[in-house]
Amino acid sequence: MIEGVSLVIPAYNEEGAVNGVVLGFRTALEKVGIPYEVLVVDDGSTDGTAHEAVDAGAEVLESPQNLGYGLALRRGIVAARYSYVLICDADGTYPASSVPELIRLAEHFDMVVAARTGPHFRGRGVRALARGGLRMFSSFVVGRRIPDVNSGLRIFRKADCLRYFGILSPGFSFTTGLTLAMISDARAVAFIPIDYGARVGQSKIRFIRDTLRIAQVLMQTMVRHNPIKLFAVITTVMWFIALIAAILWLIVGDAAVGLVAAAAVMGGVFVFSIGLLAEAVRVRRDF
Repeated sequence: MIEGVSLVIPAYNEEGAVNGVVLGFRTALEKVGIPYEVLVVDDGSTDGTAHEAVDAGAEVLESPQNLGYGLALRRGIVAARYSYVLICDADGTYPASSVPELIRLAEHFDMVVAARTGPHFRGRGVRALARGGLRMFSSFVVGRRIPDVNSGLRIFRKADCLRYFGILSPGFSFTTGLTLAMISDARAVAFIPIDYGARVGQSKIRFIRDTLRIAQVLMQTMVRHNPIKLFAVITTVMWFIALIAAILWLIVGDAAVGLVAAAAVMGGVFVFSIGLLAEAVRVRRDF
């Protein structure tokens, strides 16, 4: 039985939404009937975010400057008084009605993630393609389908999250890293679908910057938990290039093209050998 929950809400210039978020989640937690606290980490806001959070009944931890989403979550998680931590964004996009199901499942899983659905999550054009690519690649990294790798609404044990602090990003990719690390370590992670709403106010996400950071987290996860898969992908690409070059060499008979084919084959062998060495290091470390 869960004895209590600490709700941690990182917030940066969210005065238009944070009051309603705190009130909505407090109401949902009251209905569950377990002790709880609400911690809003005001990450250097220049508006009335802190005042609105206090007015809604939250305890506010204020930072003197904007340090980033991940660091705000870290501060709130460390300060949490209960063994279970529920995190949620302050922009009004996540439904408080999902709280009872998250808490119910948390007794049986190491982490429960609210997987976002709907047009506000999928987006359009390039963003939709990027989200789809992220889901596919994340699933490839861990060998399991992941419907939403970086959802900002989830519940987990505080102690479980603290053990990953050394490898989690201080920025937007904090939740991505936590999802991948826990699944890679064979922890029980459940996903429940939720309706993702339109945000209140202006988004703090920078598409190119944060996409590159997520890509970095994916690479780091593969190197840490399954390096042979990463090096096998690189090797496959190099050998595919070698195959194309060899076909062209047979057709045109250009010696330079033949050298490219030979170099790609040897390079692939070298990269795969490094992958085997990295896998041996990982196995020995885990053992």
